[in-house]
Amino acid sequence: MAETKRRQGQRGATPKPLCPKCDEYLNRCYTRKTEGGKRLLIGAGWICPSSTCDYMIKDYIELEDTEDGEDET
Repeated sequence: MAETKRRQGQRGATPKPLCPKCDEYLNRCYTRKTEGGKRLLIGAGWICPSSTCDYMIKDYIELEDTEDGEDET
């Protein structure tokens, strides 16, 4: 019996979140950033695709601590 090839991404896939207002699947929202001469797309959050809904989830971003008393000039 020939073994079937396992499909990539089928196990452990996390489902897309649902909008609590209109129960539609949220779309991933990206922002552009240039770093080292290369253009990157960085995930910014989730947004509802419905034109009547304004629901949005922003990603948590950890900011760097710059208040160590050192000047960065």
